[in-house]
Amino acid sequence: MRYSFSDCIQQRSNHLNSNKNKLNEVTEMSSINTVSGKLADFICDLQIEQLPKSVIERTKTRLLDCLATGLAAHGLHVPSVVLAFAEGGSGPASVIGYQKSLPIVDAAFVNATLINGRSQDDFMQKSHPGALTIPAALGLAQAFKRSGADVLVGMVAGYEVVGRMYMGAPGMLPKFRASGVAGTVGAAATAAKMLKLDSTLTMNALGCSAVFAHGFGQGFFAGTNEVKLNVGMASRNGVTAALLAKHGATASALAFEGEAGYFRAFDGSLEHVDAATRGLGERYLIEETVYKECPVCIFTQTPIALARTLSSKIDLKKIQKVVVTSPELTHTNPGFTNVAPYQTHLQAVVSARFCTAAALLGRPVEDYDYYDELQDPELLELAEKIELRMREYDDDTVDVEVYQTDGVIRASGTENETLFPSLDKVVAKFSRITSDLPGLDRDRIVETVMSLDQMGNIEDLMKLLVVSDALIATR
Repeated sequence: MRYSFSDCIQQRSNHLNSNKNKLNEVTEMSSINTVSGKLADFICDLQIEQLPKSVIERTKTRLLDCLATGLAAHGLHVPSVVLAFAEGGSGPASVIGYQKSLPIVDAAFVNATLINGRSQDDFMQKSHPGALTIPAALGLAQAFKRSGADVLVGMVAGYEVVGRMYMGAPGMLPKFRASGVAGTVGAAATAAKMLKLDSTLTMNALGCSAVFAHGFGQGFFAGTNEVKLNVGMASRNGVTAALLAKHGATASALAFEGEAGYFRAFDGSLEHVDAATRGLGERYLIEETVYKECPVCIFTQTPIALARTLSSKIDLKKIQKVVVTSPELTHTNPGFTNVAPYQTHLQAVVSARFCTAAALLGRPVEDYDYYDELQDPELLELAEKIELRMREYDDDTVDVEVYQTDGVIRASGTENETLFPSLDKVVAKFSRITSDLPGLDRDRIVETVMSLDQMGNIEDLMKLLVVSDALIATR
């Protein structure tokens, strides 16, 4: 039988396609048991119908809380810098509280720095999951006309992956910053879900985001901006990874546990790798997220809470020293041991000495602007008497002990035990920290967020969040 040239070309093409299909089958079979494969299956399979009601309601309160911190951050320096950077761009995604709409990745960048701007956003597994994932969910929901239920499911997926990426590599601390490292992958998980990527494309999104993961905490010592920008870039990079995967970018199936992968890079081993996927779907980490009453670092929240219980019992003239004892990962968190002189707001809010002294003195520790008062002589004198000790055994207990000439008074508590949010707490916080933003229909915003799973799109919500540009300029 004689073959024409075109016949030969067709046979060769069929042969190549056959081999490609076989290779794809082998790759898929070998990839499904990798970390990215298991996470991708979890993300793709997650549906609102399978989520317990408690998870759905908790997710709504997480969204409401982060919208509050985002609105309250209007006019702050870091979000303003990012807005200036994005100036001139236009796109389908709203900036929280502004009339402005930007390209999806730029909106994620700005909104993440808004939510994280006051240091009052939520916290879970050493990261700020709301600031990382909510900007991805909102921007992509607007761009691709997704429903309110889609936003909630995307958040659940993102929070889960943020936590899992730390649980599988806890050795990243204190060298790296979990929000920048684990958070980038969590943002990609939310974005992949919002884009409705299939399992293979979701694996690629997660793998690309693992390479984009970054961040360390030197700025907490210096009080500079890069650590705040890190949160914004992590959200932006996660969204970018998912969009690249949508358009054909690939990543190794062993991006996480491979010889040169994420876990070896950030943890130095595969010792904890099973924690990244063990029990997926059996519990949802978003339910373990805590919120912040005070606009300070999560690691200074508990010393503040304990010190406030002692403030009415102390006599400043009798104090000889104050001892704060905390877990290792708290004590070694960059900035926790900061001492005077405090030259920036950020240096103060991460300092256990500054925050504990402020609480003992009855200062307005829930007021963001208070932490700009860096030259309070009474506070600085007391802060010099504070000793910070690291607990030598694994325990989540924090102790504050005030040694006076006539005895010692103590307060102890489990770290963050008072910070699990209820709807009432979040609504009260929303009203308090946005009280200087007239024109917001707070009741309607709360009502809209709490019925988000019934909404076909989120445009009505985003319109409710707009604040007067003239007001923002005066803050």
